Amino acid sequence: MTAVRVNIQTSDTARQRFLEGVVALNAEQSGYTTSQLNQLLSPSVPGFRLYGVDQQLTTWDLFVLWHFLAMQMVSTPARPMRNLAHGGPIFLPWHRMYLLRLEQQIQRVTGDTEAGLPYWDWTLDGGLPTDQQHTSSLWGEAALGDARGDVVAGPLGAMRVRLVGYGTQLWSVEPRPLQRNAGTDADVPGLPSAEDAKWALEDGLGYDSVPWDVSSDGFRNRVEGWIDPRRIGQAGSPQMHNRVHVWVGGDMGPGSSPNDPLFYLNHCNVDRLWEAWLTRSGRVYLPGDGDEQPPSGQGVNDTMVTLLGEPLTPAQVLDASAWYSYDTTA
Repeated sequence: MTAVRVNIQTSDTARQRFLEGVVALNAEQSGYTTSQLNQLLSPSVPGFRLYGVDQQLTTWDLFVLWHFLAMQMVSTPARPMRNLAHGGPIFLPWHRMYLLRLEQQIQRVTGDTEAGLPYWDWTLDGGLPTDQQHTSSLWGEAALGDARGDVVAGPLGAMRVRLVGYGTQLWSVEPRPLQRNAGTDADVPGLPSAEDAKWALEDGLGYDSVPWDVSSDGFRNRVEGWIDPRRIGQAGSPQMHNRVHVWVGGDMGPGSSPNDPLFYLNHCNVDRLWEAWLTRSGRVYLPGDGDEQPPSGQGVNDTMVTLLGEPLTPAQVLDASAWYSYDTTA
């Protein structure tokens, strides 16, 4: 049977299983030290270097490293904020592959082959008054832990951060607790709303378009969050996926954001919205063969950047039904 992904705020079973899995992966030794990874990756990733203390890394840390590496790989022609995982058409299929690999690791460490990654439908919390959004059922000792400051309550109080991104540099640091600053950024007063999701799923909206970057209007860029629904084609405050990262803050901010399990809950909801769009609009991906100005590494049959598991192409992840489904995509 395939896994079923459900809302973490409506399923105690899914929440407990997810927390058990991420804590286990955060403690499980990967067998690699930072110095060993420098030796392995530097020859194949130009300019790559892990700075800081030499230490053993866990399986969880390897996912942090994977995400950071993909962000440093430029897609040509160069465009602001575009790399081989973000800022272009590859954003949704790359993260679908990435989530799938984490889901499979959780299934392995929990012994539950049907364990699905839960999602956080942040549009529900986005409907609350802004001063209450950081106190919803997502937070607290019984759930995802503290919304602000060091995360020391609940199961995630046992997690430790070892890799931290500072701009284009990834540093190995002395292990410390997760950190968050939910709802404190004055530029992002609240989470995305149901109206924001409706705008991203607007009927007839294409997947992506030339110039295939953060200025393009299409489903991918609307859900990724580089354009403002009130100012198409103009720079605005972060929206949708981007808004959630900035709203949570702390370890959700830099390129090492997969340190926080909320990263996966956010992206799982983004993937759920993509599944809704695919169901409505057909399982299509752009750019396709013959499209104008396609960015390198982001074609439908291009192999995506992989560190864990078998590499996949966008074409291979357009239909995820062999791996998982959602309880609802509405």
